[in-house]
Amino acid sequence: MEANLSLFNQINSLSYWFLVESNYKCSVVLDAEKDTYYVTIKKGKRILYTHLISHFSKKNRNFLKFELIAVVNSLLHIKDTVLHRQKLQSA
Repeated sequence: MEANLSLFNQINSLSYWFLVESNYKCSVVLDAEKDTYYVTIKKGKRILYTHLISHFSKKNRNFLKFELIAVVNSLLHIKDTVLHRQKLQSA
C-alpha cells in the first residue's frame, strides 16, 4: 500500500502544479459512493486527459498500482509538454 500511497501523492502534487503553474486545471476525485477514482485535465472547457478507475476499492493491489503508474506517467508527460511550450513562448 505504501507504493500506492506514494503514487497518490505524486498525482496530487502534479494536480497542484497544473493549477498553480499553468493555465490547465487538473482535478482528482475519489467518489466513495460510486467507488471510483477520476483524474481529469482541462484547458478552458476542453478536456485534454481523463482516467477513470472503476471499482476502486475492489481492485487487485498490483493492478491498481499499474493503473496509478499509468496516470502518473501521463500527467508527467503532459507537464513536460506544458513546460516545453512555456519555454518556447518565453524565448
